[in-house]
Amino acid sequence: MCPLSLEIRMATSHSLTFLLFFYLAFSLSFTSFASTQYSLSSIASDQIKFWSENVRNKMPYSVFKKLSPLTKRDRDYYKKLITKQDFSENLCFCSLAKLSCSSGLNDAGPKQIPRALTKIYSNSGALRVHFNSADKFSYFRISTLTEGNKFRLSNLEEKIPNRAFLPQEIASKISISRKSITKLFPKSFELSKNSMETTLSYCNAKAIKGEIKNCPKSLEEMISFSKFALGKNELLALASECTRRSEFLIRKIKKFDRQKVVACHEVYLPFAAYFCHSTSSTQIYAVDLVEPETRLPVSTVIAICHMDTSAWSANYVAFKILKFSPGEGEACHWMSNIDLAWIAVD
Repeated sequence: MCPLSLEIRMATSHSLTFLLFFYLAFSLSFTSFASTQYSLSSIASDQIKFWSENVRNKMPYSVFKKLSPLTKRDRDYYKKLITKQDFSENLCFCSLAKLSCSSGLNDAGPKQIPRALTKIYSNSGALRVHFNSADKFSYFRISTLTEGNKFRLSNLEEKIPNRAFLPQEIASKISISRKSITKLFPKSFELSKNSMETTLSYCNAKAIKGEIKNCPKSLEEMISFSKFALGKNELLALASECTRRSEFLIRKIKKFDRQKVVACHEVYLPFAAYFCHSTSSTQIYAVDLVEPETRLPVSTVIAICHMDTSAWSANYVAFKILKFSPGEGEACHWMSNIDLAWIAVD
């Protein structure tokens, strides 16, 4: 039995039931929805408020569904336990907080890490990716981004268990280290050990030349890091729409004229977490796709082009696909449906 009242548990369940419904209202009226709690928990309302104060556009659904279902009373109770080092994972907390504890990746290991992460993991040496297993369409040259061009798109749908963000006050008490994660989530760690080890390995790896990186454990941390890395107080969040692998035609391309971009890739831990990094010489585009035959619109996807690859490992799979060596050309890739890109508002 949870140490919280039945009323609180019922309110939490109720808020989850209506989450999708209120996302529709949220999409139509960001400001009014952000300032009203409705049936969402007080923590989720605070998270929406923080977003509206720092981000110009609406929250992508991939982020919205990760809002915390906890109440402030839940948060204060578990924050106190963690502060006193008297906390260890239990089904009650995992259920209330919408975490992935007893049902994780089932020790599937690095194969279940999102593809965007295998790209950067392989670059750091934390994870080896063999050329034969790589998606041959995952990297491309900037010349591909031409209106009217027909090309084959990689599958941008990543499947990873949905987990909620922890409240900032709880997330700040947790470090992305093996010692901290195994102490707080011992059962989850054993269940998904390979995947979590890979996440910890890269989050604690040394940054490559010109890179600023961080692994935020809460929505507030991700936004705050992006503001720091970009040196701006107001942001835009860019995300690809869910798109299957197929051939498409490029109808329209929008280039965002920004000197800096922060890319955030979801990583696997029991709670929602991301690997975020900012590198120099990066260009970002929003690409509208249509069906080649009918010319009907399909979706908008985000492309990131790394214009300077000189600091990348010569064994990086991108060079095998693009057939050039470090520093000899740019490398572009699509962002998956669970990735985020952050840019500063003009």
